[in-house]
Amino acid sequence: MKSEIITIDNIGNGRKEALKITEDMGNQAGLDYAQSLRLRLLCEELIGMLRGIAGEIKADYYIECEQKEFKLHLSGEVVLDKQIHDKLVNASSEGKNSAAKGFTGKLREMIGTLLLPGTITHTMISGFSMGLVTMGDPSSVTEGYLGMENYLWSMQKYVSEVKDSGDEVVWDELEKSIIVNAADEVQVAIKNPNVEMIVSKAF
Repeated sequence: MKSEIITIDNIGNGRKEALKITEDMGNQAGLDYAQSLRLRLLCEELIGMLRGIAGEIKADYYIECEQKEFKLHLSGEVVLDKQIHDKLVNASSEGKNSAAKGFTGKLREMIGTLLLPGTITHTMISGFSMGLVTMGDPSSVTEGYLGMENYLWSMQKYVSEVKDSGDEVVWDELEKSIIVNAADEVQVAIKNPNVEMIVSKAF
């Protein structure tokens, strides 16, 4: 079962409708009150994540359901917010690591960094590179740089590799993250300037 597609923009148009179709899908699947709230929360987090990196954006949202397994999709062409764009460019040119706080902030910054034109320093996304794979020509990836091909990032892969690394600070960030605790999986596919995010949850 697949919902209609709702267009969401950076000033909030479509958000109410997206939440409504998410709630309706949950009701049709027989979710209880607490489960419905969690599904709505995932929709809110998903929309907020994309709006957090974008200036002007029009993105398509829809939700799929099979029994009580849900996939929330949001995809669109992203124009980086000027403030975020300038911050990323300056940090990249100076070779600095991200100063973003928390899991969601760092994820937003990783997405923004991968949307910058030209090559970028690997150190800018070193924290999230554990969950990131390139989907383009491997020859375009050079030491210390990632070319602007396609990327796919997986939360499950990232969480697993953080756990294996024994990094207690990063693990603490994950334990405090709403979306990490509420979702089964988050995938981010990037083909500049397009971003697609898929949040998966089974009840």
